[in-house]
Order: sequence, then C-alpha cells, then structure tokens
Amino acid sequence: MIEVGFGVLALLAAQAATASRLDLVCLGAGSANQPDVRNGSAVDSNGNMAWGQSVGQRAVPFDDQVNLWVVQSEGEIMLPRVMLPIIRGGKNGWFKLKDLVITDREITGSAAVNPFNNPKVRVDRITGTISIAGKAGNYSGRCQRYDPATEKRAF
Repeated sequence: MIEVGFGVLALLAAQAATASRLDLVCLGAGSANQPDVRNGSAVDSNGNMAWGQSVGQRAVPFDDQVNLWVVQSEGEIMLPRVMLPIIRGGKNGWFKLKDLVITDREITGSAAVNPFNNPKVRVDRITGTISIAGKAGNYSGRCQRYDPATEKRAF
C-alpha cells in the first residue's frame, strides 16, 4: 500500500513538472546583418586608375520561425538560421537561455550563441509577441503555445 502511495506521488510530481513547461512556436520576420564587400574603380581624365574596397554589413530581410521552451528558471531557443554566426555553440540548433526571468507579463533572457553574440529575447505573455535583438540582426513575431507530445502533424 505504501509503494502505491509513493508511486502516485511520483506520478503527480512528474505531471506537475511537465505541466509547468511552456513550449512556444513563433512566426515572424526580421533583418539579419550579413557581411558585405563592395569593390569599385575610377578613371580620371588623364587615364589614371584607382580602385578601392569597402567592407561592411547589410541588412537582409527574412521570414522564419522561432521555437522556445521554458520551465522554471531554464529554457532553450531555436533561432532563425540566418541570424547565426559561423562559430557558435548550441546543441542540435537549440541555444540555452541565460539570465532567464519569467513573470506573469513577460519572459526575458539572452540566447547563448557564442561568447560575443548573446541576442536579447523578450516574449510578451499578454500579447504573445516576441522580439529578438542582437549583433546578428533583429526579429519580431507572434507566438502560440503548443504541446509537442500531443501536437498533430500537418502530414
């Protein structure tokens, strides 16, 4: 009888832990900062030629999906691929959310992409909007809650 009691308590604790996990899928758009190299040349009236090269960045617009999950003080985010630098951490496309703060109104943190790139993430829990801002670009969209265990596949 005691074993059954502990089993029921363990099951209830597992369900409570699962129920507190929040999974979100967000659809939106943004602009990614991509490297840009421009070359140019000029010839003056005396036939002298000069050339130069400009190295900078340009904003490239994109539409994409962001997934994230949070539970208590932990969470991970899958950022748009176009916003990711060549050298990055993460595991299977997921990045840990650092400095995660979850309140009734918002979820904030920063994505641990690499030591130099930690874009700020903010999810407004009232409106469902998400914004991501960092060195690699900006993103904004609208999120919906989903349950990966029960979500039906499109095909």
